[in-house]
Amino acid sequence: MENKSLIQSIRDFFCNCPLLKDGAIHVDYLGVHPTEYSIDGVPAKKQVKAYIDGSALCQYVFTFGSVERYGADVEMNIENSGFYENFVGWLKEKSHKKELPSLGHGRKALSIEAESEGYVIDARENMARYQIQCRLLYFEKGVKEIS
Repeated sequence: MENKSLIQSIRDFFCNCPLLKDGAIHVDYLGVHPTEYSIDGVPAKKQVKAYIDGSALCQYVFTFGSVERYGADVEMNIENSGFYENFVGWLKEKSHKKELPSLGHGRKALSIEAESEGYVIDARENMARYQIQCRLLYFEKGVKEIS
């Protein structure tokens, strides 16, 4: 099995999320029209724990964001917030069932989780960008040296 980038593996995984509307899932780009989604890498230390054989417990921290309709309509804004609550639940369920992204040879996903609740980071008159910070925890096999 060929290794894909972590962000590609996450994007492929999210493409199967039943909560997502028919919007495009971008990487490091979010348009201005509802509803679009983006997965964006966040600067974070990769290794959580190193093992003597060179293998490691690693993390990939990212945000998942969307552009949603927004405004004075309370019901619409509640629906937007509710989407992120449900998305957190979907991630928890997938981790619990061990239905995780496929990372390829030498890497195994252990969990995927939300590290924050969904929140508005940019609001305009009729649109807002929401996002949630997430983390993929995975094991990366080391390369043993032969003495």
